Amino acid sequence: MNTKQITRLIVALVLVAVAGWFLVRKNNQSWNQGEESIGGAIMPELSINDIQKMTIADADGTVTLLKEEETWRVSERSAYAADFAKIRDLLIQIADTKILRPMNVGESQLGRLELQVPGEGDKSGTLLTFFAEGETPQAKLLLGKQSMKKSEASSFGGGEFPDGRYIMVDGDMQRISQVSETFSAVTTEPKQWLDKTFFKVEKLQSVSVTHPDVTNNWSVSRESDSGDMVLAGLAEGEEMDSSRTYSLKNILSSPSFNDIVGEEVDQEALGMDLAIKAELKTFDGFAYTVELGSPNEDEEYPVRVGVTAEIAETRVAPEDESDEDKERLDKEHAEQVAKLKEKMEAESGLAGNVFWVSKWTVDTLLKMRSELIKQPEDEPTEETADAGAPEIQIPGLEGLTNPLGLEGQ
Repeated sequence: MNTKQITRLIVALVLVAVAGWFLVRKNNQSWNQGEESIGGAIMPELSINDIQKMTIADADGTVTLLKEEETWRVSERSAYAADFAKIRDLLIQIADTKILRPMNVGESQLGRLELQVPGEGDKSGTLLTFFAEGETPQAKLLLGKQSMKKSEASSFGGGEFPDGRYIMVDGDMQRISQVSETFSAVTTEPKQWLDKTFFKVEKLQSVSVTHPDVTNNWSVSRESDSGDMVLAGLAEGEEMDSSRTYSLKNILSSPSFNDIVGEEVDQEALGMDLAIKAELKTFDGFAYTVELGSPNEDEEYPVRVGVTAEIAETRVAPEDESDEDKERLDKEHAEQVAKLKEKMEAESGLAGNVFWVSKWTVDTLLKMRSELIKQPEDEPTEETADAGAPEIQIPGLEGLTNPLGLEGQ
């Protein structure tokens, strides 16, 4: 081997050594960076207090949550009020989530972790996009597949359960990690983000229900909020079914709704032109009008609600009331008036919307008058009275009376 060849060999060895040194240094640096990122926030740059809008998208659809004058709203439901607590909890959860394990993932593996962007692959995840002002995103968080953990043997036979999720921040392949949060409450269903606060009928005094067929109309009332309802217009021989009393005095005492009827729903199909209408009055001076349309395939009824109130601002004190009692009772009355005004303001905001309500919520209002009347019990006829015990038939002994020779006792 000549000098020239030796020189080339030495140069080649030096280059290999240098390349190896850089590779080891890079790997060590990458490892150290990974170790340092464990336990760090997934989105440290995200300022949750500045967020004014958030979109959530997956393969099934998109929901848009936006803040208008300090109130969060659901864009896909005619900007109806959103559940602020649910949005707040999600944003705090994102801010508090820490990296459990950094992931070195190639693009070909994104589908396996369901970290493809919705609309860009058949193994897509759920994309959360955050906006501070305008239409320029402040940050993006892609929720991928939930990580599963095998449970220890138990009386339920073991199995697997979600113990975290794979995520990617801002579409950056270098910011893919596994976290301990499952984010199971994140959904693109608009109805799941609605503020489900509804009206509440308290101290019910009377109810009048009008059906398209006037023979089904009925009205009940009571003298005090501790009394039982009495059906109006009882004819001779009619008696109110006492088993209905409890349900009648608690009509809509704690109602709820499932969804808002969206603008995409055919308004004529709601059946509001032939609606069942109810008027409810309370001892506190509140008056509610409730209209029920035709149910959908899930037995949910479209419901429109209106409310007015006549709140007694002042209290009429009896002449013999002491100054001490007057001061105390006036204070209690003022506090009650304030609560009623607050209730009126909140419930009047329901006007203009149509809600999908479950059948059991409005079941009593669907009753016809005949269902509130006690039905006469069937009287036994002479034929049924003489029937006695069923005749015993024994093969081969048909037509014989008392084939076993049994005497009556």
